[in-house]
Order: sequence, then structure tokens, then C-alpha cells
Amino acid sequence: MDSFEEVLEPEVPGAGVPRVSSLVVHATDVVNAVTDEVILSDMLRRELVHRFLADKEWESEYFETAAELDSFAGDVAQLMETATWQSAALDTTPELIEIDETIAEFQAWLADHGHIERGQLLSTAIEQLTDPEQRDVAVDVDAVLAVEFEEFFPLDRQYLSALTTDLELVCVRERASSVRRTGVETGPVTDYVSLTDSGSEAEASPASRPAATARYLSTGDVPDDPENGAVTVMSAESGDEQFDRIADEIERLREVHGWQYDSFAVATGHGTDGVSDAIRALTQAGIPTESTTVTGFGDDPAIRELLEVTRYYAAESEGEETPSVDESEFDTALLSTIRAEEDSLADVLRRWATASGLKDRIATRASPLDARSQFGNVRRVFSMAKFIEDTEFIEASWPVFVEMLERAHEHAESETRTSATDLDGGVRVDRLESLKNGSWRAVFVPDVVDQAFPGEPFLTRLFPQDRVVEMPDFPGVTDVTGSEVAATFQTQSTASSDPLMQYHVEQSRRRLAVGANAASERLYFCLYDHESSALDEKVQPSRFLTDAYRQLPWIQDESDDEIRSERRAEEFVLSRIDRALADVRRTQSLEMTVSLDDLSGDIGEIHRVLDESGERGEAMREALQARVDFGAGRVRRE
Repeated sequence: MDSFEEVLEPEVPGAGVPRVSSLVVHATDVVNAVTDEVILSDMLRRELVHRFLADKEWESEYFETAAELDSFAGDVAQLMETATWQSAALDTTPELIEIDETIAEFQAWLADHGHIERGQLLSTAIEQLTDPEQRDVAVDVDAVLAVEFEEFFPLDRQYLSALTTDLELVCVRERASSVRRTGVETGPVTDYVSLTDSGSEAEASPASRPAATARYLSTGDVPDDPENGAVTVMSAESGDEQFDRIADEIERLREVHGWQYDSFAVATGHGTDGVSDAIRALTQAGIPTESTTVTGFGDDPAIRELLEVTRYYAAESEGEETPSVDESEFDTALLSTIRAEEDSLADVLRRWATASGLKDRIATRASPLDARSQFGNVRRVFSMAKFIEDTEFIEASWPVFVEMLERAHEHAESETRTSATDLDGGVRVDRLESLKNGSWRAVFVPDVVDQAFPGEPFLTRLFPQDRVVEMPDFPGVTDVTGSEVAATFQTQSTASSDPLMQYHVEQSRRRLAVGANAASERLYFCLYDHESSALDEKVQPSRFLTDAYRQLPWIQDESDDEIRSERRAEEFVLSRIDRALADVRRTQSLEMTVSLDDLSGDIGEIHRVLDESGERGEAMREALQARVDFGAGRVRRE
């Protein structure tokens, strides 16, 4: 949205500056203008659907058996959410008909308590927009420009139609770029709409090599070499090591060009799990990150501390033995004092955050970017506690709240999403789709191996894949013909006789093109040689990368072994100590000599750097001493 605001603002000066917002945000404003129902966040919706499904008696024999699995409730909740967002008609397959009935029951249950889920926003707003008495209250615009129209779902288009009944509407789409909508329906979006007028812009030549690479991936056409920018293949031994290489290259570019961290993006292809892994790896390498996909709730030390507080109070209120805690870091006397002086859950947690120094610890131990994220997560916990207290059908007790917080903490990395997050200062780490139409100087796409691009098609864990493809009413593309594949994609990357597999492969290639197009100057395809598993399996580069490497002469290999990131520096220092100790030990059994002057010089230089590194240097010094003690046999690994 920021990108579009920057483009549009100078075009309409003065009071007529366009308001840029997503459909969901606009629908939220419409709903809030005419109703006082509470719109549930994703986190609170997950909690309530879990409680609702806990008492559900399934009619289907398949569901009755599957309900015994631990993952069943989460898989059903995910399918319910997907169907709700799409307003999908689940009216053919018996199991899906029961899911549809469950959705209706859940939403009626929410309505009885004054709640709606975010997936209902568009359909609820459509009802308001088509009501003449409510429309004047909800609509205050003169015209609508719909951008990224190629990604509008059927329900999105229905909302747009209701909004612009008596307004001028202009829709703008980009050819050969849809990745979100084509997961739901085949063909170009123009096959589903009737416009009074239409036109197209001639495609300009790509301005940079990353853009030319994106053009090739999305269309199969080989552009002329723009001779601007760079496209590099970065190889590593393992999946973990590729992020070390990414961190090193980020620091190299910062050093050479003076770029800020927000000039970089990492585009993952593995959903939120891949985003979490990338954030964790870069953070460990000393690289600050930001994301709209993952909130960090699952591995936030502030949340872990608040979780310990709630577990302590829950055990105490149940008359059980309280969890053992480190008294030097966890003031149990303060816990008792706060509990005696405060009544509500939210007030107790707020008091602890202040009186225990949690807020001060967040501010001092984390970078400004990480501290900002942790404060946001702490506020989410306060909101959850307040929600329980304000919701009559949920018992406002510590045992109930600790279950809710533990569930949110457990599922945060794989399922928590945010509709909009203020970003400031870190390397952007997100799914490929989330970076569409954004622009960063350098973009890294990790895991460009065949196991990920194209990988295997996945629709849901609730049913076997062979069963899903036989469900014509499943909310996703499952039944597809060869002609529909050709109508949707310009590329032909596989000779598979299965149209669904072919469709998945071409869509995966297009997703890679979207990630490539986000790079304005430098694009890095990152891959590795072996899986990090006991079998150490060899992996193959993505077929898309292999093909592009043959067709596009500007794609080059990367070679730079300089150490620039903190993580690589730490690993080098520790390994240097290990090698030195091993060399000294070998002199006892082999006819070889070792220069102790050289070793002393290396270690002296290491200590000099550590002296200049403050607290991190002291921590590293302790790690070095532990390595020496371990090598000398003074300590041993238990």
C-alpha cells in the first residue's frame, strides 16, 4: 500500500489525495460504521473455534474417526477459515457439506455473543452496501481504482461490485502474475468479469536483469540483456549454511554500498514455517528482521516470561504445587503481592510487567526493532486477558487463561498472520506472495531446489491428496484440464500427463517470478547440496533455475568467502580454537611441529577484538574458555 500511495499522491494534489487501503480494511470500516459486533483477531478466533469444536459431534464416519487425531481440530479450523474467506459453496461432497454446516453453526454461535470472524467481513459488508439505508453511512468515495485486480477472489469481485454500484470503477491488472487467485480458480480474471471498456499497455523492456529474469520465469520469453543489475546463484552445503551466506552477503553489500537493512528482502516459498526459519537464522547471525507474516509470538522471551507467570498463578489457584523457578530471576514474593492487590487477570499481568522490570528488560536487552515487536506481543497478551474477562461464556480464571496462552504460543509460528504490520528498519522476511509489487535493492530467494520449487502440491492435511482431487466443491483448484492449464499459464515447465501436477508446477514457477520481480538491483537464488538429515540426502537445483541458467547468460555463480556477519565470525573464532587444540594434540602422536608463536598471535588478536566488542565479546570469551577446557579434558559433555 505504501508503494501505491507514493505513486498516487503527486497525481492528485491537495485535499483529493487518494486513500489507499486493502479490501479487508475497507470492509472493516464499513462493518464498524453500521454494527457494534466485535471483529475477532486471528488469535482469538483460533481460541473460540477450538472451544466450539471441542463439543462437536460429527455425523461423518470419516470425521468421527479422524477427530481422535491431535491435529484434527486445527485442520478443520483451517479449512473452515479458508471456506469462509472465499464464501465457498460446499454443497456436493458429504464431508464438505458437514463442514459448511459447521461453519454456519460456528458463526451463529459467534453472533449470539456479539462476535464475527475476519473471514466474514466481506460478506457482512456486502449486506450493508446493498442496503439503501446503510449504504449512505458506509460509502463516502466518488470513484474506485482497483489495483492488483488479477488477484481478486470471486468474493472480492462481488464486494467491489456492491461498493461501486453507482460509482466509476477502474480495474488494473498485471498479466501473467496471479498467484493468489489462481489457487482458487483457473484462467485470467477477465474471464469472470464484464467491463464496459478495456485496454492494455504494451509491455516495456525489462529495466534490469532481475526484472528480465522475472519476465522469463513468468512468460517463457527470453528478453534482451538489460545490462543493469545482477542475478546470482548462491550455493551452500546445507540448508542452514545458505542463511549464513545470505547474512554475509547482506553485510558485504552494506559495507560496500552503504545500504540499510531495509534495502534487503528474503522471499521464502514454504509458507509461515519457512518465514520463521529464515527469521530465526538471520537473527542468530546478527541481522535484524521484520515481517508481515509472523509476529514472533512463539519464540519471544517476553511471552515466555508471561507464560511462566500465568502457569504459576494457575497452579496456585488450583491448589497445586507451583512450577519451580529461578528465584534470582523470578520474584515469587512479588507475584504473591500483586495477586493480593489486583483482581483482574489483565491488571495482574500489567502490574507484573511494570513492577518486575519486564518492560525495562525488553528495552535494554533487545534492539529497537526487536523491542518494538516484543512490546506488541506483550500487548496481545494483555488483550487476550481482557477478552476473557469481557466474554461471559469463558471462565475468567488463571487455569483457563493459561490454556489459551499456551495454545496461542504453541501455534504462533505456523498459523499466526497479521493483516497489516508497521515495518521499520529490518531485513524484510516474508512469503513470495507477500512481496508482490514491492521493491528492494537486493532480494534473496532461499531453498531454490526441486523439493521446494516446484515441490509437491498441497491442499489440506484433513483429507488424503487422492481424495481431495475428487472433491469438485473443495475451496481450491482440484479438478483441472490441460486446456485450463494452458489458459492460466504461458509457460510449459513439465511434461507431466497429470493436469493438476502440471498446474501446480507452473504456479510454483510463477511464484518464483513474483519473488524475482521484487529485486530492483540484485537478485540471489540460494540453494544447497544436502538435506540436514541423518541420511544427508543430495538435493537437486530447481528445474526452473537449471532452465533459466541455460537460457539467460547474465545469471552468474557467487564466490565470496569473506567473513562479514557476527554469526560467521563467531563460528570461525570457535573453529580456530578447535583446530589449534587439535594441532597441539596431534604433535603427541605424529611427527609434526606446531608454531606456538603463530597460535599465540592468533589468540591474542582474537582477544583484542573481543575487548572491543563489549558484552558480546565477554560472552564469546566465555565460550572460547569453555572450548579450551573441553579440549583439555577439564570438563566433559554429559
